[in-house]
Amino acid sequence: MRLCALSTTALATTALVLLALPQAGFAAPCSFGVDPLAPTVTCGAPASNPVSSAQNDLSIVVTSTGSVTSTNRSTPPFAISGTDVSIVNEGTIANSDTHGGTNAIQATGNRLTVENSGTISSGDRAIHALEGFVGGLVVNNLEGGMIESRRQAIRTDGSFPGSVVTNHGTISSLEGRALQLRGQGTTVTNYGTMIGGEEVIEARDDFSLINHGTIKIRDGVEDQDGVQFASGTVVNYGLIQGSDDGIDIDEGMITNHATGRIIATGTGGNGIDIDPVFDNSREAVRPSGKVTIVNAGYIKGPSAIGADPKATNSVEIHNSGTLVGRDRTAIALAPMQGDSLVSLTGGSQVFGNILFGAGNDVLEIKALGAGFLFDGRADGGAGQNTLRLSDYLLSDIASFSLIDGVVQFALTTVAGKAMGSFINFDTWLLGDGTRYTARDLADQFAPVPLPAGLPLLLGALGGLALLRRRKG
Repeated sequence: MRLCALSTTALATTALVLLALPQAGFAAPCSFGVDPLAPTVTCGAPASNPVSSAQNDLSIVVTSTGSVTSTNRSTPPFAISGTDVSIVNEGTIANSDTHGGTNAIQATGNRLTVENSGTISSGDRAIHALEGFVGGLVVNNLEGGMIESRRQAIRTDGSFPGSVVTNHGTISSLEGRALQLRGQGTTVTNYGTMIGGEEVIEARDDFSLINHGTIKIRDGVEDQDGVQFASGTVVNYGLIQGSDDGIDIDEGMITNHATGRIIATGTGGNGIDIDPVFDNSREAVRPSGKVTIVNAGYIKGPSAIGADPKATNSVEIHNSGTLVGRDRTAIALAPMQGDSLVSLTGGSQVFGNILFGAGNDVLEIKALGAGFLFDGRADGGAGQNTLRLSDYLLSDIASFSLIDGVVQFALTTVAGKAMGSFINFDTWLLGDGTRYTARDLADQFAPVPLPAGLPLLLGALGGLALLRRRKG
């Protein structure tokens, strides 16, 4: 049965009025629209009353002159439990209580969108989707917008999928994470600054990050990651920096473009760290799957790329940028790591050793645009390992020696000679498909021995010539 328009309006008005929660010390209530088909709340006065609503399709606006504040963790400025609610904040939403469980925006409904160009702050968590939230959290932090907290600035408690965060401003946590998004299929796009006091971003499976800005651990905080996730993709054009690992990954793909920097500043982590197990906090833990890393930028850490000693997954690394291992290992795969590939091309610069695991591994050297290979040693480890010179022929090898199992090798490139030291590579494969063992290739460059009597004959002839000159 349909209500008449007048009755519907009256009921909607009554429901909306109940959204305001007057408390001592608050200046004024927000104003409520009366259109039942487009319910609205507008907060334009300083220190407006907190709002609690189960209304669906509700549109909330905090104007540039308005603020909605609280000093009580039991009364968040906004407690939202409806479906398809939007909050546009141009002013201030703040809860100054520093106890655990304090929120500025608290959501238990379904599909909440927050657009912020003002300030959202909390003594604990700024935007918090609790276990009762169904899913569809969307946060768009515009240029100049600030979302800040003592602990997680944006947190989702449950396993609901599809959270989306786009940041052009600043998202900052003093003691916790800037983003802690625990559901499947989280998407984060960052053009601004994200700062954390723990991991800056913590995510789970099917995660997607595109970073053009800055993601970094707060100065002075030790042993924390820049980005940590179970599976998915990271595409980096900016800075990702941690004091433990720059990026901690179970499985998936990381692409670091020419302008990208991934850095671990501490003494124990890696620029990119590969975990041994896949853990999304919902399913049974299992061994992690393949990791692919494409680097055209700059990656630095105690090892630029490293794996947990228990890792067994395969790793594929394509490097045309710079890898710096401060502890003299640029790439450190685990002893039992599966079949893996490291490919060096273009302007590749590798400072430190390259250590493979137990698989049948491939070190590929493609067309180099710099007269430098790496300044350490490449060790193929156990297994049947291949060094593949994809864009080079035998005539491009300037020198090759094998002494006590160690190959010293120089390659002629367009920018000069590129030299390296190698061990435990059974097969050397050239660009024309020919294969050599290390011993066979060394024999190609061994000095041609003289016949046994030739040195004596040359000596005798030299002596006769000398006598003739003296007689003359």
